[in-house]
Amino acid sequence: MDVAFRANSSLSRWTSVEFVDDIFDGDSRYGAPVRRLDELNKQNESEDREFVIATGEPSARRKIANTLMSCKFKLGRLIDPTSIISSSATTSDGILVAPFCSVSTNAVLAQNSCINTMSVVGHDVVVGSNSVISSMVNLGGGCTVGEDTYIGMGALVKERIKIGSNSIIGMGSVVYDDIPNGVIALGNPARVVRENRDKKIFK
Repeated sequence: MDVAFRANSSLSRWTSVEFVDDIFDGDSRYGAPVRRLDELNKQNESEDREFVIATGEPSARRKIANTLMSCKFKLGRLIDPTSIISSSATTSDGILVAPFCSVSTNAVLAQNSCINTMSVVGHDVVVGSNSVISSMVNLGGGCTVGEDTYIGMGALVKERIKIGSNSIIGMGSVVYDDIPNGVIALGNPARVVRENRDKKIFK
């Protein structure tokens, strides 16, 4: 919500900024109205609305995005004005870039990916769809992060590393070698500790 308000104050892009939440029991939050998805569906308001998904759970990001798109709603792009995005970087629908991030030359942020506060996305890095890069992560040049993957706070990833889809890199980890699909890796150097069976970050 803070990012949306800051972006709108400089760009005047939206007439209003609102939450859509089917679980929260209330009609406002942080000074913004809370709407229900069914309510918006009934009003046929899909054409003039953009949605950005705020959760840091990759599997939830995918599920919510699929629901929105099945309702013909549009995924928007939300980038904090303090972040620096290279003119040669590729940004896709649904991305969220939090404050003070750097996205460098030829980087690719795929659909519905999230880059959190003060993270660095190096040159030629690809961040897969629905993936979440936590705060203060540094992705070295030429890295690839698969789909539905989560990289924890403060992790460092060496240049040209490939991190698979549906994987979790624990906070503070230092990744020197490729990480396969569907695993949890921790430590310095980061090592696979088990399979990512639950596909849940926040339990």
